[in-house]
Amino acid sequence: MHFLRRFLFYIIGIGLGVSLVFAFFGDRNFDYAYGPKARVKKNFRTKFIDSTTLMHALLDMRSDSIYYHAVANGEIHLGASAPRKEPCGEYLYTFLHKGYTYKMILENCDTVRVLSLELD
Repeated sequence: MHFLRRFLFYIIGIGLGVSLVFAFFGDRNFDYAYGPKARVKKNFRTKFIDSTTLMHALLDMRSDSIYYHAVANGEIHLGASAPRKEPCGEYLYTFLHKGYTYKMILENCDTVRVLSLELD
């Protein structure tokens, strides 16, 4: 019986501790980017986009655009990219959008520029 009583106090303590931490610190939105591909994707999601490079009609900034699908769901190919290219690194994305496979090359400077968009 002593074990069940200690276990009950343990559960009550954990519950109170979690509720106090949640009350003091609130709900937080964490964005973990530990791997190299995740860091590059986060970088492209948080930077401003050079809108002069968005000449293609599908590259607008709506949530169903090709650019959005490339950054959100695309696969970065670091082996085919040139991240240390001077003055700005270039990254190759491949992604699937409406049944078609696309290749997009993005330039990572102070702003993001779309260098090319091709059907694969």
